[in-house]
Amino acid sequence: MIRRTFAGRPGRALTTGPQPPAIPFEHQPELRALMMLPTLPPGHMTFPVEDDAFYPHLRRGEFAVVDLADHQPAQGELFLIAYRNALVECGHTFALCQMVERTRYRRPGGPWLHQAEAGAEPAPRWMARHWIPPADPRDREAALRSGRIGTSEGPFTTEHATEKLVGRVVGVWAPGRLGA
Repeated sequence: MIRRTFAGRPGRALTTGPQPPAIPFEHQPELRALMMLPTLPPGHMTFPVEDDAFYPHLRRGEFAVVDLADHQPAQGELFLIAYRNALVECGHTFALCQMVERTRYRRPGGPWLHQAEAGAEPAPRWMARHWIPPADPRDREAALRSGRIGTSEGPFTTEHATEKLVGRVVGVWAPGRLGA
């Protein structure tokens, strides 16, 4: 049996003792890193992150970079959303959210359904979650018991969500950082 060196060429192995068991790779799509941006690209804005509701993507004290041209909701993506608020001077309150699609079904001329039925048409509905819940059901139950839960808004049609979304979060602003 030919062993490969660290460079991938046949040769003497780096270790001669027993090999430790291989750690299986587990893809974790919920752990997605956002780009660190040293400068703000044209057509983008920053928004302050005031809590850890979107950890590990965004952390308290950071500034989310929002692409103002991207309003199309996408499953699991972070966005800046605007709500009407007559109590503030500009008339809107802004918040970070994660968009989650939930397909609903509608009977012709009838009510909305959660499950498909004969004659019911599927229609996407969007929820704007203001936190990222834990993936593990046990961790989710622990969060509920401790009161560390978030809120969500919706359901919105795709058109209504597109109108409410200010833009997609594409990175974290890190002024003065070299390289991107």
